[in-house]
Amino acid sequence: MNNTRPARITPFIACVCCALLAACASLVLQSRWGDPAKSVDSDARPGTFIPLAEREASYAIENDDTRLRIALMTTDPDLQERIRTEGMIIWFDPEGGEARRLGIRYPIAWGSLPGSLDGVPQSEGAPPGSRGAGWGKPGDEVEIYTDGYNEHERMGRRDAGGISVKIAMMSDTLLYDISVPFRGRGPGPYVLDAAPGGLIGVGFETRDTRLAANSAASIIPFQVWKKIRLALHP
Repeated sequence: MNNTRPARITPFIACVCCALLAACASLVLQSRWGDPAKSVDSDARPGTFIPLAEREASYAIENDDTRLRIALMTTDPDLQERIRTEGMIIWFDPEGGEARRLGIRYPIAWGSLPGSLDGVPQSEGAPPGSRGAGWGKPGDEVEIYTDGYNEHERMGRRDAGGISVKIAMMSDTLLYDISVPFRGRGPGPYVLDAAPGGLIGVGFETRDTRLAANSAASIIPFQVWKKIRLALHP
């Protein structure tokens, strides 16, 4: 005869389970519903900025029924130099993970990723030891990645099929602003295969290319992933 009694869940264990579930749920950021008129080109910033990793950086994210918009703001000099000299890739995983399904790199520095900046001439007016044509002049080209680092295409921003991206320096703050159309909402082939209400993964990444020996040794790669719940129309 089996006298084994069903295991009882004590109040303490129940509280621990609830806390763990709450912690897991807090890892997903809720996007804000945005105004379509607040485009990247309008200079109107998205909503509330929240901290991003341990750097002096923060980001805001919003969407409407046509596109997703992300803004990154940083006063970290090392991160600013990394972005200005090598660009930043914003990655998207429409399934909510960390797969590099779609990536947009901007601004474009010298050469294609991955690569080295050794031997590249210094830009006119750039600080000693810096490399890349984008110092103070981010340029008009973007790179779009569709299969990790394996497949990418370089084009002018006007030819990016609804993708808008801009970078600006305001005093000691760098502002990076990008907008990507949803599936069926963009005029070109590069769209985010997602829709309002869905869960996506968003990655912020700079690459670990080698800098000149006399450049800032403290610059390190930057890579952060976030899970985003896209907002539904209120």
